[in-house]
Amino acid sequence: MDKFSLYVPNFLPRKEYFDPAKNNACPGCGLALALRHVYKAAEGLIEKAVWERAPKSDFLGDTGALSFLRITKGSAHVMICFDNEAGARFPDVLTKKMPTVALAEGFAYVATACPSYPFDLYDKVKRALDTAGKSYLHILCPCPVGWVYEAEDTVKIGFKAVETNVFPLYETANGACNITVKTMKPKHPAVYFKAQQRFANLSDEDIAQAAATVEQQYGRLVEQSQPK
Repeated sequence: MDKFSLYVPNFLPRKEYFDPAKNNACPGCGLALALRHVYKAAEGLIEKAVWERAPKSDFLGDTGALSFLRITKGSAHVMICFDNEAGARFPDVLTKKMPTVALAEGFAYVATACPSYPFDLYDKVKRALDTAGKSYLHILCPCPVGWVYEAEDTVKIGFKAVETNVFPLYETANGACNITVKTMKPKHPAVYFKAQQRFANLSDEDIAQAAATVEQQYGRLVEQSQPK
């Protein structure tokens, strides 16, 4: 049992807006779990939400596999990317360019999230919906089929992504960056990579280089989060 199992049903709204019977998600689908939390946060607004596809970009690479949900609330326009890394190859999975693009384009609120951390995800959707202007959320959605791990380990895989700093959880608003989930003693990225068969062919050198990249990227994030 993961560490949130006893608490999530008691602290998130009980009303469900996501009906698993109306989708063909596989067992353990991280995208379906993320949708459930997003729908709870959006409540009735989800009925008018629109699914979109991102255009191809030389900078971003092939974004054809990414799914985007647009939700509008008054002057708030929220774009949510559900990223299950379909088709993404190593080492591209280490670099999430969309949040950087959103910041460069002047989005008022930009954040990353993962369904393994439901309270963090829920709160960020709420903050985005309460922010005037454009907001962008990038949600990492573990996929047991594409990533090749046991379906019951989806939440654990999400934990590993964050606890190794491979996918840090942060938000940027009004020019200020805040790391929302901090790991006091980060685990080595190998813990994350070796939990998935899709990375079975990585050599020790590959993992060492990935660890260096993760450390560098997280270091920059920490610098950005420091008070000016």
